[in-house]
Amino acid sequence: MNLMRSEILGLDKILKGGFPKPSAILIAGPAGSGKTTIAMQSIFTASEKKEVCMYVTSLNEPIAMVNNFMSKLSFYNISLLSTGNMNYIPIGTETLDKGIYSFMWNLEESIEKIKPDRIVIDPITAIGSTLDKEAKRRFYYDLFLRMKKWDALVIATGEFTEEELMTSDLSHVSDGVIYLSDDEVNKRRVRHLEILKLRGQGYRTGKHPFTITDEGVILHKQELPEPDIPYSTTRVSTGVSGLDSMTEGGVFEGSTMLISGSCGTGKTTIGTQFIAEGANAGEKGMIVSFVESDKQTINNARSIGHDISGHIASGLVNVIYTNPSDLEAGEHAIKLRSMIKEMDIKRIFVDDIHVFSDLMTPFDAKDHIKLLADIFRSNGITSMFAQITDVSKTIRDFNDYGMDSSVLLSLREEEGHTEKTISVIKMRGSAHDTGIRQFEVRSSGIDIILPSSQ
Repeated sequence: MNLMRSEILGLDKILKGGFPKPSAILIAGPAGSGKTTIAMQSIFTASEKKEVCMYVTSLNEPIAMVNNFMSKLSFYNISLLSTGNMNYIPIGTETLDKGIYSFMWNLEESIEKIKPDRIVIDPITAIGSTLDKEAKRRFYYDLFLRMKKWDALVIATGEFTEEELMTSDLSHVSDGVIYLSDDEVNKRRVRHLEILKLRGQGYRTGKHPFTITDEGVILHKQELPEPDIPYSTTRVSTGVSGLDSMTEGGVFEGSTMLISGSCGTGKTTIGTQFIAEGANAGEKGMIVSFVESDKQTINNARSIGHDISGHIASGLVNVIYTNPSDLEAGEHAIKLRSMIKEMDIKRIFVDDIHVFSDLMTPFDAKDHIKLLADIFRSNGITSMFAQITDVSKTIRDFNDYGMDSSVLLSLREEEGHTEKTISVIKMRGSAHDTGIRQFEVRSSGIDIILPSSQ
């Protein structure tokens, strides 16, 4: 089967390779859901790669108006219209007044002349809107039958609610149907894309979150073109000597560690020491925070004996703070991936991944955290992730997201005072201390109290 890339970041992974060619794909959804953005992004990005594309619009809008609302998107390059790779075919009311089949024949003449690889009809629901139900059914059936002879990927958009789509003739005659929705999740609006149908090809089911940015549509489940990095047996110090002892010499280079614990147990302190340890050895590190601003991070590090301001000034440490209310998870992950490559980052501390649970469904949050871990692993980065947890939870309740190692910090009451404890829950590929050890946060950092034999 001949597959064509969708040219939408992350969508080909969901499509398991791309769209079949030739085929007719319907992108449906309510107004403002992103249908036109996906369609335009597909053809303009493909046109940049020298594919011949055609944009057929049945809206009564001149090209100047199209330019106005699309020009803010980075993929929209109006100069492509003069290269012959991008062809703009407007369909006005005058054309449709001559008869719906007259329009179809004229369109096929243009297709025969241009021979496009990829065609967008936006929106197809406006064509034939004046026909009665039976005439519209016959027209759509005939049009989509002709599409299969065009030897092109045809993307048609249509404004539908989910209920309307289920009974629409277009959903039946299309080779594939993609539905876009804007759902409420944890009192926030989250856009989702769902493949409802794709003839002759497997695909990933379920609703997939996406974001519309200046770069266009970005699905949170991105593709990872980087090759897998062989698992290293080289040990990397965590920056906490007691934790290094508990893990038989530190974590493995390029691995991931989850630090779980309730508020005030020392998760951020361990993560900061981990980054400072690398910087002291000349390794570039990054603190990705959704909890503390840059200044708070510097002040907190200084309070435990690590003045990272000099490392920040020299470029050895980068602090990236994002207010959770401004966070777009997919866009944030893409920026991180770009930055870690440009800066040659070796260590990363993410504080705190609970933010994703507030933004997404539990399934989407789990997938996104795994995605970040895979990005770091594939770039050979040793990483720590902090996760705030409920004090009432037991070890069995924790989700470690497939991390290579997991550490649990807890609080317990002892004779009128509170003690902090640490335990290594798992460490893939290595023996480790299985005990529950007491620790204190001092002006010099984390001090774990170990048996004299250690």
